[in-house]
Amino acid sequence: MKPISSILLSTILAAGLLLCQPAKAQQHNDPADMRAAAQVLQHLGAATSIDEGQGKRQVTVFFDPNCPYCRQLYSDLRPWVGKDDLQFRWVAVAILAPSSLGKAAAILQAKDPLQAFRAMEDHGLDPSLPEPAPPDAGQITARTRRTLKINDAVLKRAGAYYSVPLVVFRNRQGRPQLLLGAPRSERALAEVLQSVGH
Repeated sequence: MKPISSILLSTILAAGLLLCQPAKAQQHNDPADMRAAAQVLQHLGAATSIDEGQGKRQVTVFFDPNCPYCRQLYSDLRPWVGKDDLQFRWVAVAILAPSSLGKAAAILQAKDPLQAFRAMEDHGLDPSLPEPAPPDAGQITARTRRTLKINDAVLKRAGAYYSVPLVVFRNRQGRPQLLLGAPRSERALAEVLQSVGH
C-alpha cells in the first residue's frame, strides 16, 4: 500500500501536467476561441508582465517556471527578441507544482525581473547554468502573492484553454488570437509571429 503522501504527490504532479501543454501549438480561430482570447486580452491590463523588446507588435505568453513547454517556447523565441517590432510580454503564473510559487517569486521579486526570468529559463535549458534561488515561503511578499493571484485570474479568462504556455495577441486585422503550446517548427513560429498586428 502506498503512503498517502506518495499518492498525494502523484495526484499533484498529474494535475500539473494537465495544465502544461506540449509543443504542438495550435492557433484557435473559431468564435469561441476568439472570445476566450478577447477575454484574456481585455483583462491583460491587470496582469504584471516581464517585457522583452520595445516593439509595438505585442505577444503575451503566460508561463509557469516549472513548465518544460514554456521553456521550449522561450528558447524558440530567442532569435525574435528585439526584431520585427515585436515585444514579448511574459506573464508568470504558479499553477503546475508547489515549487512554482517560489520560482515565480524569485523572478518577480528580483531587482531585475527580466534578468531573473532569463536566468531561470536558461537554467532549465542548461542545468549547468546558475538558477536564481527561490525565496523561503516567509520571504514571498504579499505583493508578489497578489500579483500571481491576479495573473492567474487573467489566465483563467481563457476558460477551457487555462493552461501554459498560452499565447495571446491581436493579428494584423485586429482580431484576438490564442495559441496553446509552442509551434512545431521554425516556419510555423515565423508564420504566427508574422501574423501579429499592432
